Order: sequence, then structure tokens, then C-alpha cells
Amino acid sequence: MQHYSRHGIIGAAAGYHYGDVLPFLLSLERCGFHGHCYLFVSDTTRDQERMDDLARSYALHRLPLHGPDRLDHLPCNALRHFLSLELLQRQVAHLDQVLLTDVRDVIFQHDPFSFAWGPGLHAVLEHRAALLGKCPHNSRWVRDHLGAAALETIAHCPVSCSGTTLGDTQDVLDYLERLTSLLLPYEPARFMAGYDQGVHNYLIHGTTLPNLTLHDNSGPVLTLATRPGEPLCNEAGEVLNDAGVPAHVVHQYDRKPHLFRSIRARFQSAAGK
Repeated sequence: MQHYSRHGIIGAAAGYHYGDVLPFLLSLERCGFHGHCYLFVSDTTRDQERMDDLARSYALHRLPLHGPDRLDHLPCNALRHFLSLELLQRQVAHLDQVLLTDVRDVIFQHDPFSFAWGPGLHAVLEHRAALLGKCPHNSRWVRDHLGAAALETIAHCPVSCSGTTLGDTQDVLDYLERLTSLLLPYEPARFMAGYDQGVHNYLIHGTTLPNLTLHDNSGPVLTLATRPGEPLCNEAGEVLNDAGVPAHVVHQYDRKPHLFRSIRARFQSAAGK
């Protein structure tokens, strides 16, 4: 009988196809992860059964991306946080640490829980030159949902990416409870599908979160969207962070054309063997 660790990874794969999730799931298999991976999938998520074949060392749980009627007006980016909160409330006795993560643009080079994170909640910064007040997307999300005063409070802060957040289960639960409380009420509007990122940044920079540690691109997660140029790789093909060592997690690799082509080709070839 397979023994799984008390580590959990939670992501959403709404509307994706097999090729979109292949690098995520296969890299998770290859990095030595032995915990539980929970993926919220929609009716439009294609080739779901094929995903199970990519998870041999860990338990893959495919869950419906459906919320209660009171939340059916939310973009899926926001809805996933409510579903993650509900899931963790059920699994809190079974998990010690949890990673909340994007799926389509994430690969794992090492087991994410093998890094010495320390206690508490851990959030990730993008390139430090990317400030919230200068980013048209993040500033819109904060201003239009939380108000101009909220944006002014955090405009000078670097963008924290909501796509990778990790911590002790109780600290992640506390984070999700605070986050979801700020995600409502919500009025659907144009260009606001990613507004959860703005709320995440207000929570990280504009409020007091206990036991919070921030990591930049020299740490375990390399976040590439606003980082200039293509990242360096070592002879083994591992992507290096800003400290020159392989990152445990590489996020937003699809923003770098050469890296995107390389990663997709490598994992498609590996899956075909």
C-alpha cells in the first residue's frame, strides 16, 4: 500500500487540456513528491483520465470546480480560493504543509517541501522592480475592488504573485479565510478576472499577517513574468534562480518564449517514451 506524506498541493486546471498540465504533473512525479495533489477541474477540462497516469509517486485528486450559487458570479481565479478553503477545512487533520499554486505555467525541479521553509506562511515576490502602483493590472485590481486608498497604501510595494503560496496548514487556512473575506462582495467587470491577485497583495502588504515570510527570485520559487530576459540553465537543463542555483519551483515559464518551447518539448518527449 502506497504511503503518502502529509504535504498537500492545491491548484485549479479549469478548461485545460492534457498538454497544459503535463509539465506540472510529470515534473511533480519526477521531483520526488510523495504527498497529495488536489486539482479542481471543470467540465471543459479535457483528457482528465490521462492525467492520472502521470501521478505514480503521489495521490492525485480531481475535484469539481463548482461553488455554491452565491459564488457563481466569481471568476474561477477567485472561486478556487473558496474551494481551497473548504477543502483544507476538511483535510486540516491530515496535512502539515500546503502549497497553493497555479498549474499551467508551473514546473517542479525539486520537491517543493524539501526546502527549509520554516514555520508560518510564505509568499513570493516577482522581480523587485515591478511595483504595484506601476503595474496597470495589479493597480486596477486593487483600486477597482478595494478602493483608491487601498492602492495608495501598497503602491510602493513589490508585486507578490498569488500563484505560489506555501505554509503550515493552519497558517494557510488563516490566509484563505482572510483572503476570501476580502474577495466579496464582487461586481463582475471587464479586465477584473485576476482581481484575486490584487486582494492577495493588499493582504500581504497592507495588513498584518502573522508569521509571514517573503521570498524573492533568489529563493525557492522563480517567478518570471516581470523578470528581464530568459533565465539561465545549468548543464542538466535546470532553470537557475537569481542566486545561481536551481529553483525548486519555476513559475510563469510561458512568459519566456525560449524556455516555454524547451519545457513543453522536453515533457512531451518524456511522456511519449
